[in-house]
Amino acid sequence: MESKQRIYVAVFSLLATIVIGVFGLSALEGWDLFEALWCTVITMTTTGFGDRVPQTTGGKSFLMIILIVGISVVAYSVSSITEFLIESQIANVAGRRKIMRQIQQLENHIIICGGGRVGSNVAFILRKEQVPYVVVEADREIIDSLDKFGYMCMPGDATRDEALIEAGIMRAKGIVTALPGDAYNLYVTLTARALRPDIKIVARAERPENAEKLGRAGADRVISPEQIGGFKMAMGMLKPNTVDLITNLFSSTRYNLQMEEMSVSESSPLANKSIIDALNRDKYNVIVVSIIRGEVPILNPKGVEIIQPDDILIVVGSEHELRRVEDLFV
Repeated sequence: MESKQRIYVAVFSLLATIVIGVFGLSALEGWDLFEALWCTVITMTTTGFGDRVPQTTGGKSFLMIILIVGISVVAYSVSSITEFLIESQIANVAGRRKIMRQIQQLENHIIICGGGRVGSNVAFILRKEQVPYVVVEADREIIDSLDKFGYMCMPGDATRDEALIEAGIMRAKGIVTALPGDAYNLYVTLTARALRPDIKIVARAERPENAEKLGRAGADRVISPEQIGGFKMAMGMLKPNTVDLITNLFSSTRYNLQMEEMSVSESSPLANKSIIDALNRDKYNVIVVSIIRGEVPILNPKGVEIIQPDDILIVVGSEHELRRVEDLFV
């Protein structure tokens, strides 16, 4: 029998024995319900103060039965509850150890500092895109809520070096600071940059005026959810169809369209070829909407534009077509 079922049986048996004892003694001895309850409880717990004892033969015989049954029920209840608590602790420790082993095996993953509203949404997108990640969170309630949905999460204070090292920052591809406070995100950015000068850092800014500070601290990108949310709401009023299209390109929940960012390596077959030759629409049904070359983006590039090594192409297409095109960037 499972531990939870044993708990239910134990509680039911305990309550049933008490109820039977109360009404039995009340009927046989003429006691009020509280006196009968008091005598039943001290009998089942073998306390036996002796301040209240049955006077009739029937009452004494009945109380002996309650005593024998009650001791067994109490012992069963205590053992069931103890077993349940111990099993829960063991399962929790074993689950944590399993997760920590999985984290130790991660490579080129993303570390998400903070599992609140922003951090959990980042984890949701990464999991959907099948990108390895781990959430570092100090709040036990948040960890438990993330565990229920199967998120990779470890307890720890992301502002401490030890937590980031345990999360695998030395093997990580990037880090997202999504803590609820610019000071915390600033501290994590400084810590992460000191531990891994080459790691990519995307930082959350609660207040837009702190974005520059986070950038100076070492963040590669600074995102202000409030600023972006306000801009999107305004555009939703002024240009609703445009906002719907852009949202779809990032979420891919309504149409089979996605926007991807792809880097061109020296060995890529796309290097030093024009867009029209490398990504012919008859063969690859994708659209190159921009080329990021150094600090200058080339918007809506012409078909004769030559793709150069180290270019970053912003490409729109179906998931299937984008997967095909990805092979050309290796």
